[in-house]
Amino acid sequence: MASFYNFFQSAKFDIIDAAYMEVGKEWKSMVNDFKHVRIYYIRSGSAELALTNATLPLQEGFLYFVPSLSILEGNCKNSMGHYFIHIIPDILTEHFFKILPLKTCCRMERSIADYLFLTIIKNNGNSSFHSRQATDSALKLLFSNFFEGVNIEETDVGKFAKVFEYIDTHIGEKIYIKDLSALVYLDDAYFSNLFKKTFGISLQQHILLKRIDRAKELLATDSTIAEISNSLGFFDAASFSNFFKKQTRMAPKEFRKHLFD
Repeated sequence: MASFYNFFQSAKFDIIDAAYMEVGKEWKSMVNDFKHVRIYYIRSGSAELALTNATLPLQEGFLYFVPSLSILEGNCKNSMGHYFIHIIPDILTEHFFKILPLKTCCRMERSIADYLFLTIIKNNGNSSFHSRQATDSALKLLFSNFFEGVNIEETDVGKFAKVFEYIDTHIGEKIYIKDLSALVYLDDAYFSNLFKKTFGISLQQHILLKRIDRAKELLATDSTIAEISNSLGFFDAASFSNFFKKQTRMAPKEFRKHLFD
């Protein structure tokens, strides 16, 4: 049985960028690629992130976790010195980040943050065993802060890998529980109950969240609303717009305007 602890020890993270930067008002135009999972540590100053469902103040001395596809824009009125890491996790880990009720921020001593972030910045991209191990260990120590208080049912979480891969591949189609349960050789009702017991939300809720994420990705491209509607299996553009607004409280055009303003 692969417990969540054992699974997370083997999780794979592709670090796209890791650095320290001091920014001012120009930061707003820099926070525009929202597809990656982000970790921030604010070393000095402050700023604010407008997310799709909330406003997140960034304050000195705090570590922040920002899920993928959740940033609309940033606002730094004065100045901010911060570490940042942009990450693309593997498919299974990305699903867990969406499902689990992770903490979004926690206080961290500056000396600890300096050590962990500088370890990652120094070693990221180096293929030696030492550098890869140092980077992976420091990153997982950072992530461990966001799991505090999260209770995960000790079931074989690895069995959901095929399920999550199927959801990603077929997100534009009607997804039936019978097809997902067949992947793990379980009865439909038992599989649905196991998913809810393990992660705290229903399978249908999770599929809904992933469909919203896919819509956000497409709205960041040149695709028309009609093309996006068609690719996600909606009857027409109006049906898609109503669905998107119900889930995000923004019409697709309004969401897109935030991204490109």
